[in-house]
Formats: sequence, structure tokens, C-alpha cells
Amino acid sequence: MIFPSNYEEKCGFTSIREMLKDLCLGSLGIEKVDELTIHTNFEQLVHLVEQVEEMMMLLERERRFPLTDYSDTRSTVQQVIADATSWLTIEDILAIQQTLIRGKQLYEVVTQQEGDRYVYQKMALLAKNYEPLDELADAISQVVDQQGQVRDSASKELASIRKEKIQVKQTIQKKFDSLWRKAQAAGLIDQETPSSMRDGRMVIPITASFKRRFKGVIHDESRSGKTVFIEPEELVSENTRLFVLEQEERREIVRLLVELTRAVRQSETRLYQLYTLIGTLDFIRAKALLAQKIGGIKPIMVNQPVVDWKQAYHPILALRLREAGQVLHPLTISLPEDHRILVVSGANSGGKSVTLKTVALLQYMLQCGLLIPVDPTSTAGLFEHLFLDIGDGQSMENNLSTYTSHLTTMQFFLTHAHAQTLILIDEFGGGTEPELGGAIAESILEQLNEQRCFGLITTHFYNLKGFAQRTQGLENGAMLYDFKEMKPLYQLSQGHPGSSYALDVARRIGLAEAILSNASQKIDANYLVIEEELQRVIAEKVAALKHQPERLSSDVVVSIVESKEIKKVSEKVEIPVPIKQLDIGISVVIKSNAKVGEVLEIRGKKVLVALGGIKLTVHLDDIEVI
Repeated sequence: MIFPSNYEEKCGFTSIREMLKDLCLGSLGIEKVDELTIHTNFEQLVHLVEQVEEMMMLLERERRFPLTDYSDTRSTVQQVIADATSWLTIEDILAIQQTLIRGKQLYEVVTQQEGDRYVYQKMALLAKNYEPLDELADAISQVVDQQGQVRDSASKELASIRKEKIQVKQTIQKKFDSLWRKAQAAGLIDQETPSSMRDGRMVIPITASFKRRFKGVIHDESRSGKTVFIEPEELVSENTRLFVLEQEERREIVRLLVELTRAVRQSETRLYQLYTLIGTLDFIRAKALLAQKIGGIKPIMVNQPVVDWKQAYHPILALRLREAGQVLHPLTISLPEDHRILVVSGANSGGKSVTLKTVALLQYMLQCGLLIPVDPTSTAGLFEHLFLDIGDGQSMENNLSTYTSHLTTMQFFLTHAHAQTLILIDEFGGGTEPELGGAIAESILEQLNEQRCFGLITTHFYNLKGFAQRTQGLENGAMLYDFKEMKPLYQLSQGHPGSSYALDVARRIGLAEAILSNASQKIDANYLVIEEELQRVIAEKVAALKHQPERLSSDVVVSIVESKEIKKVSEKVEIPVPIKQLDIGISVVIKSNAKVGEVLEIRGKKVLVALGGIKLTVHLDDIEVI
């Protein structure tokens, strides 16, 4: 299942579909592009992807692909099938003949063999049920030549008619020349007036005042009335015979076309098999050319929900940036079973939405049987459902605000998501009062995690970062930001949350220090300390990337956000620490990260602990008195 209905538009697949259409040679392939949809059968999907790989090999090996263009003659065939009294024109016959020629050339290429093995096995399988229509092609060739003329040899009757026509024309021409000279000698013809034809008959232009001196049939006169065009009396019988022969010739040609039309009707089934073959190969060729254009390959494919991609690109964005002389940073992302849902945070315009759209687009492309731009060592799996929530979903028609629309979408996700679902949510929890929005978002995320779906979620909410840090099945991710140069790096780093850099960005752009100082006083001190520590970790990550781009170990940041012991599904026993053992100044161990700190404050079941320069709020169940 795909959700929403405009998933393709939101993730950018509509552009991919248009690119495929532009790469097709004709309407048969374009129709296949229109029919393109995702597949959830693993064996079928692998077969489709390998078809494209094989077509790429064919395009590289064959010096010239036999299909350069073709005519879609289905409507012509359908017309004569529907109307038994109609017949094909010579132009129709030539178009069908060209289709047959292209089909045979394709068939011969895709069914090449080396020994007893097909060179292009996937392509040959497409042609398995098709037999070239050699007898129909031969029948057409016997009647019509390459210039679109009906051959003299098409039938004995036609050959006889045309032979007599030549003889009659020669007789007419000989008599006409003689009569012309006589009329000219008698002064009946203006010297500057050429000979002419009227109604298919040769006539002599006689000066009007002399028309009674020349015997024949008047067929026309000039606009001025000074010249009349007379068919000589001596040529009437020959011209009549020529007219009769031409009528007989037309009837014989129609008879031959009717016979060819009958042969086309009899070949209807095999013709439609040919149309299917041509359209499918045109379509696969377009997919192969698209792969060449975007650098698409077949990743390692497994029959389970997996996303483990290296050097992945959003193909449309990459092409646009390439045209502008810019480079798109690749995406490396992993959603393993123990960290199925990745919660990505970071500065605005840092690439969170692009990352989400990249995953949405590439997974959709792959399940449509397209090659995707990732490193060949990447592993890709299969999902039954692809759910996307991105952009403004407000609806005037349905009287839905942005947040109401978001909640409606979340309700759909909660109802239908399961372990074979990939959920993609941008700006999770946004659009309403932050405290309540964050709480609702956390509750929804908890339920989605329990339903064991996979996903990528972007957010600025601190409580979601903390929930991801302490919850089995979830993981934090950050879009890296180079604070020294004040620019996003558009690179995803997994294992730690990101910072919004809101105060720092405001300070860099020149916002008054008094305003920033006042804002800092309004923010919880614990939050500011954590933000500072997050920025320190990200700065270390950025520095490390410039020398050795390796993923930051999760234990570096395990104590940054509010932590709670990660409980396995099977764990049900909780051992709370008695409040009476705690007191301000007591040393404790935070069990989830093995860090030692000092108790600063006790707030019911929450304890404020100092870890060096960091203050953390942890749950009672997560500490142990030393």
C-alpha cells in the first residue's frame, strides 16, 4: 500500500516517470511507463531489476540497438478488425510492415545464443511466446515495394493490365505528337501554348477562333476564352481504353489490399504479442538509459524489510546540482532490526527533508523495478507499505488545518502500519503547541515502534530525541553542521541527536545580544547544557569527517540526552531505587551509561544529576547509589 495518493508527487517520482517517457521511442513504451507501479513480490522484483541490468549490457554490447523508432499501428488493426468491410491503405500496410521488420530485428537480437545458452536470458524470456510473422511480412513485400508502390508482379492480372497500359500510352503519345505537329503547321495552335491534360486525357490547345477546324471533344477552355482544349477525335478510343485499364488497375490493387487486410486480421493475436514485446523492450530500454543517466545500480537485495544504503543520491536533485556545477553529498543510512526507526534532528535547511525524500524516492524506485544510485555494497529490502507524511497537508475542502491533517495521517499510520511498513515523517509533531505536540508525537512514536515498523522521522523536539536515545528499536541521527563556517554539511550521522543551533545562528546574523541573553534566561538551564554538549559532539564529528569519515560510536553521546535503561521486550521486572537512599550530594551511577555523577536535586521520581559540566535529569529507576 502506498500512502498518500500523491506519494509520487511528494517524493519526486513524477519527474522520474517523465524522464522515462522522454527516453521511450514510441507510444507502446510510454504506455508501459504509465502503468508502472510498485511490486511487493520479491522474486518478481528481482527479475525486473535484473532485466534492466541485462538491457544495459545489451546496449553496451550491441553496436546499434535495432529499435530506433516504430509506428504504433494498433488503432489501424483495431479498425479493420471491427469493420469487416474495410481494408488497409498502402500507407497502413507500409506502417505494419515496418513494425514487423522492427519486431524481427528485436527478436533476433534478444534471442541470440552462444551454444545452447541465450546471451540475454531475461530478454529472451520476454520473446518466448512470440513467433516472427515472416509469412505476413513476405506477403506484404510481394505486393508493396519499399517506396510504397504496388509491384507489377503482385498478381498476373495486374501485370497484364499494366503491360497493356504501357502499350496504349505509347500509341496515344505517338498519335498525339503527329496530330500536334499537323495542328501547329496549320496555325491552329499558339506557339507558346504547351500541351496539356484534362480529366486524364491528352488534349491539344487550339485557338478558339479555329476550333471548328479541329475535330475532337472540347474538354475545357482558358479563362480568357481565347484557347480551347480539345481531345483529338483520333485519340478518343485509345483514351477511353486507357481510362478503363486504369479503373481495372485500381480494382486489382484494392483486391490485393483486401487480401493483405484479411491476412492481418488472421494474424491479430500474434500482432498484439509483437506490440507487447516492442513496448516492453522499449520500456526496459528507457529504464536502462535512466540508470545510465543517474548512475543507478542493483544493490544487494534481500527478501525482508531492510535499508542499509551507502553513497545514496536523490537522482533529480543530483542532476539539477550537476547542471549548476554543484555537488550533492551522498547519503549513508542504515535501519537495522535493532534500530528500525531513525529520528533525525539538526539545524534548519541542513538536509533533513532531502534525506527523507531520498529514502522515499529510492525505495519507491527500487520497488518499481528501477536501478537506484547507491553504492553496489548497499543492501535493500522490500516493504509492503510505504507511508509518507511531508509538507503542508491542510485541506480547505475537508476543513482540515495542517496539524489536524497531520494527526489524521498519523491515525492512518497507526491503523495500518506493521513490521513490513516503512514510515517517513517530516517535522514530526510540529504545527501545534510544542509541549502538547511533542507529547502526542512521542506517544505515537512509541506505538509505531511497538508495531515494529521501520522508518525515518525528522524533528526538532527534544523529547523525541530523548525517547529515541533510551528506547530499543529507535536511534538518533543528526544532520551535520559546520559551526565554524556557519554552513550545513548535508551529511547524516547516526548514533547521536542533532542541535538546532538556534541561538548561535541568531548571534551570527547579528541579533542583539540583549535579546539572546534574555532568551537564554527563559530556557531551562539543563536544556542549554545539553545543547552545548550536542554541539561539541557534532563539532568533533565534523572535525573527524575531514580526516577519517567514520560513524561516531553511540557510547560517546549516550549521556547527552535524558536517558533511561533500554529494556528488551522480554524484560518486565523493574527494580526501583528507594527514595530514602538518595540525598543531595550523594554519588550515584546512571545504569544506562555507567556514568558516575552527583545528585543535585530530587523531584519526585526524577533526579537531577551532575556529570562534570553536564546536568542530566534521569528517572529513579535508572540510578544506583554508590
